[in-house]
Amino acid sequence: MSESESDQTPDNSQASPFLMRASALLGAQTLARLQGLHLLIVGVGAVGGACAEALARSGVGRLTLIDGDCFEASNLNRQPFSSQSALGKPKVVVTCQQLADRAPPCCVKGSIEFICADSVAARLEAIAPDAVIDAIDDFSAKVALLEACVRRKIPVWSAMGAARKLDPLSLKITDISKTQVCPLARKVRQELRRRGIEKGIRCVWSAEPAAPLHGDILGSYMPVTAAAGLVLAADVIACYR
Repeated sequence: MSESESDQTPDNSQASPFLMRASALLGAQTLARLQGLHLLIVGVGAVGGACAEALARSGVGRLTLIDGDCFEASNLNRQPFSSQSALGKPKVVVTCQQLADRAPPCCVKGSIEFICADSVAARLEAIAPDAVIDAIDDFSAKVALLEACVRRKIPVWSAMGAARKLDPLSLKITDISKTQVCPLARKVRQELRRRGIEKGIRCVWSAEPAAPLHGDILGSYMPVTAAAGLVLAADVIACYR
């Protein structure tokens, strides 16, 4: 396991130019709550990357990022921190570096690893986040992370399927018990119910039927994936207002 951390010392001054517009909209009390938060984001690709940037720019004090992937050329169409110069580099390292430059008041740490069912409990114990955002595709890891958070009473948000969707206005955010249409949400919901969990997870999902699959390529594009990440970020912030 390898870690990356921004060298930036958090600047929690509400009067700083970086935070003055967020403070003007959200209010000093909400901003103070956000600055005191430590959020864990698992997966910093198309949805998770957009969510991480929005939270960092909105005044969240600490982010811990986990992702084991490196950027590939196929990420360039939608993942916010992907670029030609980032290809082949770990997503977590690039994202930490970029957030240190784009959102200097936020203290960002990253770990290059894949969360799995066997490691999730230990990682939650070690990181001790105030809340968790799940933006991973691996089904077994996703369910294990969500279950572990619910069992430990850690507030958790989860991104459901954003691939093969064209309309960002079809995105919704509800408790997992109220998700519809999305095949991934249904599968996650059924597996969690089998484990005795029926609600308590906020999910972003699309009510739009999936577009046809063309060959083996799972089509996706930034207007939907980025919107899903921004909706997640907005819902997290609303929870602390």
